[in-house]
Amino acid sequence: MAPVAEVDEVYSDELRLPAAAATMLLPWPVPTPLEGVKSRKRAIFSLEAANVAVEGDVVSRISSVRLCLESRVVAVGAAGRALVEVLLGDRKLAGGRVQAHDGLRAVRLGASTAGWMDADGHFDEAAVVAALHCRPHVVVLEEGVESEAWAPIFERLLACAEVSVFRGAIVVCAHEERPAVRSLCTERWTGADGWLWQEQLAGDALEIWEDVLGALSTKCDKSIRPQEGLDDLLRECSEVAQHFFSEDSVAKARARGWVLSLLVEPLPEEPPRLCAFMCHRPPGHGRNDLHVARLAVPETARRGGYGQRLMHWILRKAANLPKSECAWVSLSSLDTAMPFYEKFGFIDMTCDDMEDPDHFQTWMELQNVSVVSEAEDTEDEEGGEDDEESS
Repeated sequence: MAPVAEVDEVYSDELRLPAAAATMLLPWPVPTPLEGVKSRKRAIFSLEAANVAVEGDVVSRISSVRLCLESRVVAVGAAGRALVEVLLGDRKLAGGRVQAHDGLRAVRLGASTAGWMDADGHFDEAAVVAALHCRPHVVVLEEGVESEAWAPIFERLLACAEVSVFRGAIVVCAHEERPAVRSLCTERWTGADGWLWQEQLAGDALEIWEDVLGALSTKCDKSIRPQEGLDDLLRECSEVAQHFFSEDSVAKARARGWVLSLLVEPLPEEPPRLCAFMCHRPPGHGRNDLHVARLAVPETARRGGYGQRLMHWILRKAANLPKSECAWVSLSSLDTAMPFYEKFGFIDMTCDDMEDPDHFQTWMELQNVSVVSEAEDTEDEEGGEDDEESS
């Protein structure tokens, strides 16, 4: 790239920016049309039941990651960066495949992008304009904390209205979620305990009340059994279970020694709201699988990602058990819920005829990948009676 003359500086009330930065704050072009994509809510990039190396040779599993033209995602830390690199084609999956629209265009804006800075340390305005001229569908904003020149531009981009109203997807690659990042983004790509996933930032206020019936009370000091509003929540669980499973799952959990856990939203000056509940049987009594016996979300809370949040929670608990103690995670899925579990990598273990009109549930299993060594073996948790019913 030919050297460019030193650019003048312009001033704003908030920051003192190079002229190239001001160009970047101009209205961004509307993404080029994608064939077959009539809605900005339709997925243009997704990963399900895939694997990717995050750091070194350590491979993490991806449950469900997707972008649409409306997406505003913060990719946090090494886990988030690995997903961004898959999006940009800079990192290959260790298993599974990328599902992306054939016409998808993604560009990266950041200090590390080759050719964006001239020999004098100024951003090349022409390169910026050229990158956006292709009318990308996804723009990745890199924080670039190592670059003093890029830092003020990055901060201004996060705050400017032109970026927030961009008609394509925005992915912010950041080391941490600062207020400026959270003000722009509504979702995050993150990971822990051998899993990578996508979740709503609004879900940070949610609480998991674990083992509310006290099935593990003699072994698990971490069980949370709050009293305020619990009776009403348990009644609602029973009503939801009656709708989905034609049973009282709370009573069944008591009878079978299942661990009943609730995902709730605390509300100011109001009782907590039930978002989802799960019953599971820990490994033990000669069984080396963690069994998810029930998982349900109230009709009024559907499409909020609550079921996925509870599944990530239980899968991470399984990953923190030694392989000798928990080799599998099992469940018996209602046939209508099978696509949900397949996103996590669960496999149909039967040879059933799915076209049979009387068929309604399917046994599924997922191999547990432990993140602890056998030397870190923990005490066996007491489980309940064997159960092989629907989730």
